[in-house]
Amino acid sequence: MSGAAVGLFDSLAENYEQHFAEPHRRAYDDLAWELVSTWLPDRPGTIVDVGCGTGRWARRLLKLGHQVIGIEPAPKMAARAEALTDTGRFTLVRSDLEHAELPAAGADLVLAMGSLQYSQDPAAALIRLAGWARPDARVCVLVDSLIALVVELCRRGETDTALQRLSERRGHWRIGDQQAGLTLFDAAELAAAFAAAGLSVDSCTGLLVGASLLGRTELVDELARNFAGRLAIERRLSARPELADLGKQLLVIGRRETSRRNQPPARPGSP
Repeated sequence: MSGAAVGLFDSLAENYEQHFAEPHRRAYDDLAWELVSTWLPDRPGTIVDVGCGTGRWARRLLKLGHQVIGIEPAPKMAARAEALTDTGRFTLVRSDLEHAELPAAGADLVLAMGSLQYSQDPAAALIRLAGWARPDARVCVLVDSLIALVVELCRRGETDTALQRLSERRGHWRIGDQQAGLTLFDAAELAAAFAAAGLSVDSCTGLLVGASLLGRTELVDELARNFAGRLAIERRLSARPELADLGKQLLVIGRRETSRRNQPPARPGSP
């Protein structure tokens, strides 16, 4: 993770819970939790939370009895998550994804809910995530959608910027005077990266498809007026894989394969 990204997330640390109280962030977070929670181990297990932030998801997982390893490079975020170590079931790794050292094949579930896109080499980082998962365990990755951003920019009349984002596959997140660059994905590219990491894709889901269909401002207004009703509609839209790229976020869930995992593709003509 770049220094700019660390600085941006540190600037959010004090009010991070309020940040996710905003209707659209709460909506995609709720949808993501619904989908990811179906893959939680039935028994207490070990879950890696990459980019755990202040521990929002870790607290939910701890309440369900799981052991959680949280990886967080932003010092102020990590300082708030550190309180969870008092539970005896939370381990905090103060590192970015690229340099974190975890046991191989030790996790029952690996989560990267918004962190992979800030890594310097997402494809290589995804291989690291897969390596931490046990055979047959799931890896869940949430990223911003390239196509949804292009649609949003075009709706605003920013065609040149939209085409530039499409070509570069890079975006920027701004909060106040802080800015961080990130990699943007479409569904096919992210699924291909999963395959290259030895992960077979269970699902590729677009969250908040309404941001593309209605416009972001209109979606936020609808969520503010009738959160439960709009969330029900978004749940139905997210169930259609054909609409995945229109989601404001992409959530891909894959299984670590038990054979030939993380091996380079065979050469033409080889068995």
